[in-house]
Amino acid sequence: MAAKILLGAASLILAVAMSGCSGTKGCPTGTPGSAGGTSAGASGGATQSTGACSVAGGGGNPTATGKPAAFAYYVNQMMIGATVVDTSGNFGQLLGFANPPSSLQASDMMVIAQAKWLYELVGSTLAGYSINGGTGALTAIAGSPFPLSVTEVYSLATDSAGKFLFVCAANNDQVQVLSINQTSGALAPVGTFKTAGFAAQATTDGLGKYLYVTEGNLGSTVDVYAISSTGLLTAIAGSPFPISIATLRSEPTGKFLLGVTGDGANNGSGPDNHVYVFSIDQLSGALSQVSGSPFATTLIPGDLAMHPNGTLVYTFNGTVSGLTGMEGFQLDTSSGQLTPLAASPFKGMVAPHGFFDQSGGFLFLHPSDKIEVASVDSATGALTAIGSPVTGVGLSQELAVTDAH
Repeated sequence: MAAKILLGAASLILAVAMSGCSGTKGCPTGTPGSAGGTSAGASGGATQSTGACSVAGGGGNPTATGKPAAFAYYVNQMMIGATVVDTSGNFGQLLGFANPPSSLQASDMMVIAQAKWLYELVGSTLAGYSINGGTGALTAIAGSPFPLSVTEVYSLATDSAGKFLFVCAANNDQVQVLSINQTSGALAPVGTFKTAGFAAQATTDGLGKYLYVTEGNLGSTVDVYAISSTGLLTAIAGSPFPISIATLRSEPTGKFLLGVTGDGANNGSGPDNHVYVFSIDQLSGALSQVSGSPFATTLIPGDLAMHPNGTLVYTFNGTVSGLTGMEGFQLDTSSGQLTPLAASPFKGMVAPHGFFDQSGGFLFLHPSDKIEVASVDSATGALTAIGSPVTGVGLSQELAVTDAH
């Protein structure tokens, strides 16, 4: 019951964030269909334009006209928009970007595989797009949209190699696995696998051997599966594990997972200002906390992000408390110990989530109705804000970020 209450609240927020279109030419003009869980889950819904719909931020936004370095895609009013950082360090709206017509009724659930393909929940299907690495343009993959066998979707994830797509199916208490065609990006169903409880968030270890599924801030267990070469999931011995964690993130070596419990409001643990570091048994996939874990944070982290180099960890608190809502740590890749970065906490950087491009050169933030970006010093972890924020991008907090290539 608690899970369903949370999903209902999230659906209401999503519906408010996506309603309306501000009169943009070519935009859908109907009312969004009713949402099921946090997915779009739409029945009926907006009337689709016959052509692409341009999605731009508010007037006066900065632009970046140099050679692209990284793109960040967002969803505003059920359409995809895009921002860009160029190699000269300019940040702005991606000029000339056109929202693919097939993305209408989109939710903010997006994930990128291999920097080549973007997948997005659209109604009860997954839309797939090829990413033009030079321009950031999106083109529908042949066969898209791809049907799902689940009815409620809470989140999407891929393994580090981009071989599989994992769909957490919320109150369906299951995970659907789809294989990604390594040439075309097309999706094919592998199977649907039961979880012990609410399926909220999934991550693989850094080597793609094991899948970990949490119950979000509602639960106290983590399901663990071995992933076969074809994507089949087999629960490991001892799964589900009695671990109260909302979100887990992996680092590249496959040795550790890092997590936060969230604000503790729903799982009864109370406010929790810590980061948890788990060692992964390389033979079984089982988790155990490293010595010294959990590690204290100044604020209560609602989410965290791992830098692609595997040594830098950043936590996010979406509300201003004290100096900032964002902190940074150095991860010892031998012991799993966390040490606060010299510049942490970061003044003026407040967001509920953070997203790195694959190179780790940029960290994108989506606070409120704007997108910001900072350059990252991969040696020290120091962050430097780039330019001015892009505004008018909607309240949906998720992004899908990729390097240009």
